[in-house]
Parts: sequence; C-alpha cells; structure tokens
Amino acid sequence: MTARWSCPPATAPGSRPPWPTASSPSASCGARPPARSACTPTAPRSSSSWPRVVPLAPVNTLEPTTIEEIRLTRFKTFRGAVLPLGPLTLLVGRNGSGKSNALDGLAVLSRLAGGVDVRDALDGRDGPQIRGGALGAPPFGESSFALGVTVRTGAGLVGLDVTIETAPHVQVVAETLWRTGPGGERLVLFETDPPRGDSADIDARWDESGGGEPDRVVSFRANRLLASQVLARLPSTTTGRTAHLAAAQVLAALGSVFVLDPVPHQMRQYVPRRDRVLRRNADNVSAAVAGLLEDPATRSRLVEALNTLNEQDVVDIGVSASQLDDVMLTVVERAGPHTQELSARLASDGTLRFLAVLAALLEAPSSEGTLEAMASDDAVGQTTLVIEELENGLHASQAAAVVGLIREEVHARRIRTLATIHSPAILDALTGEDHPDVVVCQRQPDGASTLTRLVDLPGYFRIVAAGSLGRAAEQDRLRSPTRPLSSGSYLDELLGAG
Repeated sequence: MTARWSCPPATAPGSRPPWPTASSPSASCGARPPARSACTPTAPRSSSSWPRVVPLAPVNTLEPTTIEEIRLTRFKTFRGAVLPLGPLTLLVGRNGSGKSNALDGLAVLSRLAGGVDVRDALDGRDGPQIRGGALGAPPFGESSFALGVTVRTGAGLVGLDVTIETAPHVQVVAETLWRTGPGGERLVLFETDPPRGDSADIDARWDESGGGEPDRVVSFRANRLLASQVLARLPSTTTGRTAHLAAAQVLAALGSVFVLDPVPHQMRQYVPRRDRVLRRNADNVSAAVAGLLEDPATRSRLVEALNTLNEQDVVDIGVSASQLDDVMLTVVERAGPHTQELSARLASDGTLRFLAVLAALLEAPSSEGTLEAMASDDAVGQTTLVIEELENGLHASQAAAVVGLIREEVHARRIRTLATIHSPAILDALTGEDHPDVVVCQRQPDGASTLTRLVDLPGYFRIVAAGSLGRAAEQDRLRSPTRPLSSGSYLDELLGAG
C-alpha cells in the first residue's frame, strides 16, 4: 500500500473551503456524506500534482486540544453520521437506537490512539472488549469500518479518518491526517492509497523537501494507527514536524477520553489505598475518593453533592482502613439526633454510581493544572468523560441533580462530558444553553441509526415556548418528520417512555 504526504496550497481569501469544518453549517449531526469521504481511498495522483507543504501556524493561545466531532462514517448501525461534542453532550434515544454504538466508535478511536494493535483494541486482549469485537464493528454484511475525528487546537482544526479491515485480516487499509489552513481550507498531511496484496506494511510517501514532489517513502505497520507511528517514522524536518504536531494533537485529544461504566457490586470491596486512579468499572472508587479527600475543598464538595442525593443528611464522607492500608468508602449520616457510619457494602447502587461519576469529574485536571501541563507540552488533550446510562439506579429527581452537578464541574474545569440518558426529567433539568448539545439517536426503518440535534427537531421552538420538554414528551407535542406515529409522542418513543 502506498500513501501520500502533502498539503495543498491555501485557497484565496473568501473562497469556499474544500472540506467543511466542525463549526460550519454543513457539519450537522445527521448524515452528510461528502462527494468523497475522507476515509475513501482515491486513485494515485501524478507527482506533478503534489502541492507544496505549508507548515502549521504557530499556536498563540494556551488551549488544550478538544474533540469537536466524531464521524461514524461506516460503523455498526451508522453510515455517514456525525456526533458533535460540546461541554455537556447528552445522547438521547430508546433502547436499540444506536446510542451505545456511538460510544463504541469513540472508544475504538481512543484505544487506537494509544498505539495498541488494532485487533487488541477491538477484541480486548489488553483492555475491555468493544461490544461485538472486531467482527461486530463493520456494518452488517461488510468486512471493514470507517471512523473519523476532528479536534480543535490553538491553530485551527486537525482531523483523522481511518478505515479498518476486519476480514480476512484485521488491519488499517486507509488513513488520512489533515488540518485546516489560515482560510479554513483543508490541507492533507497524509493519505493512503488502496492496499496491495497481503502485505502487513503500508508504504507512505510524503513530500520531505516541501518542493511539491513525493520524494521519500516510509514504511508503516498496518496493524496500528499510522498517526501513532508518525513521530518514530518521520524525521524532524520542517515538514516532518508539521505532521508530528498534527498527529500528536489528535492522539492527545483521543487519549484523554475516559469511559466510565460503574459496576456497583464490584465497588463494595477493600482496595489498596495507592490504587487511586479510577478505572472504567470504578471497582477502586474507595481508593480514588480517599485520594480526593486529602483536599479539604474537594471533601466539602463531595459532602455537598451527596446531600443533594441522599434522603438523610450527610455529615461526612471518609474511608475505613485495614491493617494492610486497604480502604473502603464510608458515609456518615445524621438521622434525627443520631449519626451512623455506613460502609460501601451497605450503600445503594445509585449512591455508588453517583460517587463514581463525582470521582471521575473531580479527578480530572483543573484549569490551572491543564495550563501548567501545556507550558511544557504542545499537545495536551482536554479530558472527555463518557458515561453510559447516566441515570441508572437514580430517581428522576436525583438524575436531574446529577446533571446539574456535572454542568457545574464542566464549567469549572477543562473537561467535557458525553452521556447517554433515557429520562425525560433530565431534559427538564436542562437550560436553554444546554439544548444545542442534546443529540437524539433513532433507528430508521432500514436499520440505520441517525443523529440529530434536539434543536433541529421539528417544532422545537414551538415546544420550548409552550413549556418544558418533559411535559412535551407527556402531551404528544413533538413528532418525527419521517414517519407518523399512531399513538404516543415522538420524545416518548425516543426515550423509551411510551
């Protein structure tokens, strides 16, 4: 397989960019297949058509790289769908609509960004398995899948699109790395040609001299994301450093994704105090909280948050320690004139899940910590916390309180949150500023999943003007534009409430 490294010349001021940016009107949540997908290989160009490489503009603002959108080009039930990410993105839809598939797409990209083998990233040899593994990732009847991501940096947008074959071999068969120029135009830094034979390598051509000719061939391994190999494979020339930085920025953003899927029954055991970095299943939440309690302000924040959830007054939160310095969460409650200490073994599933979410939020770097990291690193990713079924185990009113707490932490820290929800009560807890980041997932009659912003649904402004979204779900005042419903409302169907 051969690949091309180049940057096309900048377009004239005011001309239309050849690729939509994440902030452009064309970057909507629904399917928006371009004339040629970024993940679709093209026929090789003649060397005379290679344009001169334009180095990245200097970064003049201290901003972490932030994930702007995930492209589900061809993945499981999705085709040509785009999931935009804001500070607090809520993915709404009933069971089977494809919400979990969208989260899986982000999880795949995050694992690939770590430089792991493609098969391991999908089948879970070195970590949690993606649901369905490698064979479950392509759309039904196909043997490959395609995903993409756009991240925002201090100098513009950087994007990565990748196509992965799952049969007969599990390997990368196409990959594109691009960035936007000063005028918003798309500048391709790296693009592969169709694979050749059964080779396990990818030969990448790039314009090392910047003179417009592909004069250097570099071999990459096809069993890993090519962007994760750029630093080791390309020299530190001016054009090489352009690719180095762009790849590092994408990998930093994807590497800062943390998928939280708490399993309450695994959170009720003693764990070593030093095991304080929260894991995906939150089985070490006691150690994570023990570390957070060392800061008095964070301790007060945890107690305050628990009081919004509990029926009883929470006086304090702490840990009990064994002789081997293993720890278990404890909560001190006041019931009338008496106080009692409850361990994690007696806590409800909802309380433990709530503490896991809080620990993940408070464990994320603060704004000051992120800026300090950026002072010594050009590519620092903004934490993206992913939570499936946010309200699981919680009363509707408590779930709404959780959303409020998440909103506060999102604004107080450099962190983004993506969560799936079912409860109409959570929609009522949102402010108008939150609505653009609510994305509705639904399944079409042909089996394809689609993503649509809440504010793009028909009748949205009329419904908001008339009252709450929760009441709209109960009063049947919002319907699908694609198919009539004989009974029940559109939001009720989407949320599984009907």
